[in-house]
Amino acid sequence: MKNSVKIIIGLSLSLLFISVGAVAALYVILHKSLPKYDTALELQGLRAPVTIYYDEYAVAHIEADNEDDLFFAQGFVHARERLWQMDISRRAAKGELAEILGEPALTFDKLFRTIGLRRLADSLWRTSMLSEESRRALLAYSKGVNAYLQQVREKKASLPIEFDILQYEPAEWKPEDCLAIVRLMGWELNIAWHIDVALADVTAKVGYEKALSLYPDYPKHKPTIVPFTVDSLKKMANVLNALHRADKAYREFSGTLGSHIGSNSWAVTRSKSATGKAILANDPHLGFLAPARWYELQLYCERAGINAAGCSLPGVPFIVLGKTDDIAWGLTNMMIDDCDFFVSLDSSETFQEMFEEIKVKGGITVPLKVRLSKHGVVIPNDIYAGYQGSSSPLLGSYVISMKWTGLEQSDEARTFLELLKAKNWQDFRNALRHYALPGQNFLYADCEGNIGYQAAGKLPIRRDQQGFLLRNASKPEQDWQGYVPFEELPSLYNPSTDMIVTANNKIMPDSYKYYISSLWEPPSRAERITELLQSKDKFTSSDFERMQLDVVSPHAREMLPFLLSALASDSLPEHQKPIQFLRNWNADFTESSIAATIYAQWFKQLLRNTLRDELGEELFQNYLSLVNAPTRVMAKLLADSTLITELRDSLMVQVVRYNSWFDNVQTPEIETRDDIVRKSFDEAVAILRKELGENEAEWQWGKVHQLTVRHVFGQKAKDGSENSLGKIFNLGAFKTAGSSTTINNGEYHYRTSDSTGLALIDASQKLGASSRRVIDFSEKNFRSILPGGNSGHVMSAHYSDQLPLWLQGKLKTFITDMVVLRQGRYPLTRLLPKN
Repeated sequence: MKNSVKIIIGLSLSLLFISVGAVAALYVILHKSLPKYDTALELQGLRAPVTIYYDEYAVAHIEADNEDDLFFAQGFVHARERLWQMDISRRAAKGELAEILGEPALTFDKLFRTIGLRRLADSLWRTSMLSEESRRALLAYSKGVNAYLQQVREKKASLPIEFDILQYEPAEWKPEDCLAIVRLMGWELNIAWHIDVALADVTAKVGYEKALSLYPDYPKHKPTIVPFTVDSLKKMANVLNALHRADKAYREFSGTLGSHIGSNSWAVTRSKSATGKAILANDPHLGFLAPARWYELQLYCERAGINAAGCSLPGVPFIVLGKTDDIAWGLTNMMIDDCDFFVSLDSSETFQEMFEEIKVKGGITVPLKVRLSKHGVVIPNDIYAGYQGSSSPLLGSYVISMKWTGLEQSDEARTFLELLKAKNWQDFRNALRHYALPGQNFLYADCEGNIGYQAAGKLPIRRDQQGFLLRNASKPEQDWQGYVPFEELPSLYNPSTDMIVTANNKIMPDSYKYYISSLWEPPSRAERITELLQSKDKFTSSDFERMQLDVVSPHAREMLPFLLSALASDSLPEHQKPIQFLRNWNADFTESSIAATIYAQWFKQLLRNTLRDELGEELFQNYLSLVNAPTRVMAKLLADSTLITELRDSLMVQVVRYNSWFDNVQTPEIETRDDIVRKSFDEAVAILRKELGENEAEWQWGKVHQLTVRHVFGQKAKDGSENSLGKIFNLGAFKTAGSSTTINNGEYHYRTSDSTGLALIDASQKLGASSRRVIDFSEKNFRSILPGGNSGHVMSAHYSDQLPLWLQGKLKTFITDMVVLRQGRYPLTRLLPKN
């Protein structure tokens, strides 16, 4: 054998051995942290033994002798499955991401250090605001998390792979960390202020009157004049845009960029139920994350009267979306306007100053000055800049402060602790009296067949009944006048219709004495739920499961006649088949729908052709970032036409005057609504033919509307390319149905990086049902599903075992019957007191 052949064989074998060794090492690293469910562990801090039953989906059913041990065990099981997710959340809330991620995360830290989530959490724990019961539960939970960390230190357990990749170890868990995570959740659901920024920006460009026509629900009688010049408004808009960019960057990083952040929830009484018992359905809409946003578990303590099951938030004790033997509850975003920007015209105003230091990976420490005014935290003009930037908040003589209810002290822990023990409607409402953030619609059902609704959260009282204009800090009448008393918040119990629907739609009529919000979701989902609930007399839980998958859009149904009317005389051969698809379409966004793709591409072009000429590219894209605003506004603009009489060539003629946004200011002609509708359709068809092919059969919605459930490590790069780690941590892509205006929410972004505006729609799904639950009180158990799994370990079978069912629209049985659990052959983890 020639020496060269021997060398090649030798090198090949060496590479093979190295590759096998590398694969084996990677296998060990990825699998080393997987928990053993069938085990017994001795832990310090327990008073009595705890049994944890793990069902076939690794849902933890915790049985404890006392409350302290119950929440201790919850902390332990959260840490065992979701420790890295918990740690990244508390770091984000406390402004400590740059310490592990480096300078790219400095913007996030500056954002949350400025807002002050950590300051509030620390203050809450030091003061007497929290009840003794809340403090005790938070302490027990934290001890449970730390008991798992002690297992790691004793080499009886291993940290998840993410800690190895980033080369750091988590710190001890504190009750303040739980409180910070709750406030972070509140911030993620706080999007009303985005429209304040957009309105200021658009106003500086086109003036108040025209800008307000792009505001989704502007009441005609509201004032439109504020004492700011266009020049000063532009400067203010620049500062607010810096805040918006920082917030948007964080939401992209964390996978929470959806703007239809809301939910569906509906319930029927025993009179409208085929089982003779109340039925409740709930599917919260959040950005998709891997691991899943929620952790499913059951808390059982007979002595304390607790038997509750549902979705918990990793890093926080209790159950957020739950069912007990007596009651069940679901949540939807109240869409409350809980944030305002106050502009100070007094340059002599004094500020409270605080100095913080942000640690950045690599040994850099970045100083940060935070200023507080009497109206809240001062927004610096460089919050999006790197650490070399200045930190001056001044704009000449103007200072902008942000007032947000999330920075007020409250005791949400007490709410969810009391919900675990509530027996009836009165107990339920009493628990919600302590709740402040984020503002939520709580839907209720109980074992007696009753249903109810209660709005809960801090609702600012504004004398001027508006929350979308910048406020003058020097005028006391523009200050918040406290908060709406709990008894005056919207509430409903056993209505005559025997049903309650909440889908982020408008809560109260205009006659309600307090201003809640103007940033409601398009009424499309609520309309469709109501339509289906009125379609027959009685319903089963199976009916509710099918309703959660419904993809008919009343919004598209409302828009379609304008499109078809404008195309009535269109005779172009290449348009005829697409027009016929639209004529035969029932406004459903199924995966196989061709008309849905045509419609979605047309709507994208319509937005651009209507708004971009006057806003400019950057401002147009910023306006699109809040998807629900342009969705509602375009329906309003299309319907905004007036029949008037004009004198033309000595003859009185009737003409239709359309909204001026449709006229392209860059052309000498005056374009009408139908001109823009036709132009947008022509562009849409041309784009689809170019990108998807001449055969319309290839234009199926599922080809452009797809879901990838992303891990933080698997987010796309700035240039849109996929991250190599995404191949390990991400799930998908999968073809999905729905749109932002269907019950089965499938929101995608309108923003695009294509400056020509002639690109194929990027309909990647960004938001949807983070959980689906249907609870029928005629059954001991209930039905639920997650878009992933209960484990946070990427190599666990339970990292994604629920996702196939979720994609198929199926739910699994969530066992809550302790007799069944005790008799079943389930893996058991026994937690034993350590002497």
